Amino acid sequence: SAYIATPSWQTGTGVPGTQGRYSPDVSFAASTTEGYFTCVAAQGGSCVVTNGSFAFLGSGGTSASTPSMAGIAAMLNQKTGSALGNINPRLYALAASPGNGVFHDVTVSSSGVAGCTLSTPSMCNNSTPGPTDLTGGLQGFQVGTGYDEVTGLGSIDVANLLNQWSATGPTVFNLDQHGLTGAWYNPATGGQGFLIETYPDLFGSGHGYLAAGWYTFDVTAAGGQRWYTVQGDAFNNGSAVTLGIYAASGGNFNLPPKITSAQVGTATLSFSDCTHGLLNYNFNDGRMGSVPLTRLDANVTCTNAGDSGAATSNYLLSGAWYNGATSGQGLFFDVNPLQTLFYAAWYTYAPNGASIGGGASQRWYTIQDNAFAPGTVSKSGLAIYEPTGGTFNTPGGASTGAAVGSATLIINSCTSITLNYTFTSGTNAGQNGTINLGRVVGAPAGCSL
Repeated sequence: SAYIATPSWQTGTGVPGTQGRYSPDVSFAASTTEGYFTCVAAQGGSCVVTNGSFAFLGSGGTSASTPSMAGIAAMLNQKTGSALGNINPRLYALAASPGNGVFHDVTVSSSGVAGCTLSTPSMCNNSTPGPTDLTGGLQGFQVGTGYDEVTGLGSIDVANLLNQWSATGPTVFNLDQHGLTGAWYNPATGGQGFLIETYPDLFGSGHGYLAAGWYTFDVTAAGGQRWYTVQGDAFNNGSAVTLGIYAASGGNFNLPPKITSAQVGTATLSFSDCTHGLLNYNFNDGRMGSVPLTRLDANVTCTNAGDSGAATSNYLLSGAWYNGATSGQGLFFDVNPLQTLFYAAWYTYAPNGASIGGGASQRWYTIQDNAFAPGTVSKSGLAIYEPTGGTFNTPGGASTGAAVGSATLIINSCTSITLNYTFTSGTNAGQNGTINLGRVVGAPAGCSL
């Protein structure tokens, strides 16, 4: 509606924005092709079975779906023992955690239609045919992950809705905590993932910021490596964070920037606990989907309510580091004292990236050490790996690749690290030098060497 403001509760993956009241909220079967069978005595229908048959009406449209929703609301009233009032806020809150199975999301893949286009009427959109053929009618909205202006949040799994309605699990997860900082990935698509850093209270009490580097691949194996940054405001009383997805291109490896960065999509990131999360993404080029996330290593300080306990000092080295002279490229570190693990994702470019342009100019590397004990301030012989063979958010194919170089890490302070590197093979073969790294945002409180 252009006249009713967007309600505060109408948020989540797929909700188009804040330009009015979006509808519908949920979906029901409504076609008379598979209509609802009813017997209405008030209309003269005989509801008595005679010789194995009786008179019935076939119903469809809102005449069928609206009473169905009313019936579900009555079941909720019965289960909870009270009148519920406006149930929409709870429906959208439940939709923020897809793992609960309350909604059957309607997407292109679930529609059974391949090669969905808005101009051709099909089950993946609500376009209408033209007067003489399938094209030329009214253009609709293509369905995607989460909310759609075609099907709302999806159809309801009534059993799961009843079971989850009063679930006592955390409906609010404190996103404004450093404890989420670290490496996250989907085990089904090993070889790609996220390095996350949160900046608690960056904009005031309870209002922080979350940023991540997303290391992945092109949509075809031949396309090679791709990386994105995702970032957005994080609050201590929310259930999800809305992120912009940004792509940078045109830089040269470890040289001052000639970098173009643009927003290429949006995402929603939520956490069910401190080791599991879900990222729903929607790219401007039509890619939509979800990435279930698992923490790569052990949780250090995270709880559902926020950071708990004092972290071993070197855990607080985890996060985003860069050289201001080459802004637009840098490293995300994950330092875990519980497993003496050091892991890094290095976001950069080919030596001639500016002339290549676009996503093909990007390169990313990983560095890992499994004997990085608390108190370590210098480490040499760290292997640099160039991952290969993967495709975007697709299982199989990705490999850590062979070591293509080595690095030495010197930790000068909580805000200064020196990285010496030498590439012996791979696309950056022959490159060597030193990068003086600083924090993108100042060191977390309590950091010390």
